[in-house]
Amino acid sequence: MRHAFTILGLLGSFLIPSPVTAGGYNRIYLVPAIKECHAASSCPREFESAYTFDSIILMTPAGRYLPKGKPSLILDIRGVRDPSRALLNGSLTLHVISGRVSLAGFGTFPDKSSLTQVAPVPILLRNGRAKNFPYRPAVEVPNGLITNGGGVEVLDPDGNRLAVTGSQSRP
Repeated sequence: MRHAFTILGLLGSFLIPSPVTAGGYNRIYLVPAIKECHAASSCPREFESAYTFDSIILMTPAGRYLPKGKPSLILDIRGVRDPSRALLNGSLTLHVISGRVSLAGFGTFPDKSSLTQVAPVPILLRNGRAKNFPYRPAVEVPNGLITNGGGVEVLDPDGNRLAVTGSQSRP
């Protein structure tokens, strides 16, 4: 009987995706960034980037608080293609938008304060892919930190927004 449980445990570890076994992460599919419309009515749909992607999945910790010693987020990037439709061998840029930041015992920082800004992070791709790219802040997150808003953007090699948080329906 003990042998059967060992085999079931091994099978489970192979069948459950690694982010789930690594502490639990929420999955959010990023969507293509759309150009802003400045007209009085609607505009034809235009993407901000000439690059395309199959999927970019943002994984964030599932718990109430940020876990110590683990990534604040993980990106799984698949099928990034350049304007000629060739798989990209190069880099994208992760832009973490901090939003409004407040620290217990200190107070709330002004919006867009230089103290709350996060430096862009390069993401190297090989054959259009970066599997489970972990992001950890340069400085350990202090206790009592609260952020409102914020988000994540992925920029193409030309600096245009490729993918952002949002939602979409089936085509």
